Amino acid sequence: MFTTLSLIASFALLPQAQQPTTILAPDAIIAEDGKLLEGYKVVVANGKIVEVSATPRTNGVEVKLNGILAPGFVDAFSQAGAERFITEQSAKVTPELRAADGVHLSDDAWQELAKHGVTTAHLVPDPTNVLSGSGALIATATEAGVAKIADATTVQIASLLSSSVSDRRVGPSSLAGALEVLQQSIADHGARALGHSPWFFVEDAAGARGVTSLMSDLKVTTAKFILLGDQGDYAGLFANQLVGLPAFGMGGLARRAEIWRRMAKANISVAFGTRMSSSEYGALRSSAMAWSRITRDPQGAFASITTNPAAMLSRNDIGRIARGSRADLVLWSAHPLDAQARVLATMIAGETVYRADVSTNN
Repeated sequence: MFTTLSLIASFALLPQAQQPTTILAPDAIIAEDGKLLEGYKVVVANGKIVEVSATPRTNGVEVKLNGILAPGFVDAFSQAGAERFITEQSAKVTPELRAADGVHLSDDAWQELAKHGVTTAHLVPDPTNVLSGSGALIATATEAGVAKIADATTVQIASLLSSSVSDRRVGPSSLAGALEVLQQSIADHGARALGHSPWFFVEDAAGARGVTSLMSDLKVTTAKFILLGDQGDYAGLFANQLVGLPAFGMGGLARRAEIWRRMAKANISVAFGTRMSSSEYGALRSSAMAWSRITRDPQGAFASITTNPAAMLSRNDIGRIARGSRADLVLWSAHPLDAQARVLATMIAGETVYRADVSTNN
């Protein structure tokens, strides 16, 4: 196994233009439905996946991998590796603020995330303004050990969190006031103030209904919601929809179990993010494992940290092993939702950015 991982790393050290086409042959890969597919190979060239097949037609150097090859995890809304506060509190709305401007690309957090299988993080501004600014998509590491901005401007973040947007200097001080500010912003600047697919942080039914009504009036159907507060009081409003949920440490499991069961019965899909919740590097995986156990839906659980966050961002190039996707791949000793599994190696955009020390585990 050590020889195999070293061989992968040798490709990563080559200049990208000279990097040969590599055919990765693991014990199994994880398909988009979260199931294992044995005998499949993944062809990587120029940082992307160019073929996924049991019998690839693409020529290249084949590398045998002892382990399960999975897509890298995607943190739907994160604050890792950035300024402690990404906000501008001198105005009610700050739509021009960019989370990308607060990123520290050499922060140690990025490499730690890669060690835990997280290859993409969506940084979002603090939800302290009604319009808080735009998010940024970050590839968590490169071969040089630093992160890379993949998309400096993703979606506009809006906040209906009364406790967060309340500011005596500029207001508003209530949910009603926040909704009024949001409506006025749209009246002043048009729907473009929200961008193409805004995300709303909400914490109660009143906020969720207020935003839904406003979006309906504007005929905006692509808005997404991050559910905070006591989700049990209002999550039912989002039946058959995809929403963001805060990840958590294992200590918070018992309180949320019944809420998650009800959400699953309402066919609510989730995308986990670590902002406003746990700062543990393994929080995404812990949350997905807990969702799988509580709801008995391993497919939905795996999607919650891979394809669902990608879908919230309207992207199909991350969070999956598929032709055309960025080659963000993680080699695990077992299925990632298995508590005993550990990361053996992490590849981002075709570069190996992390290798576990397996010299004593041959």
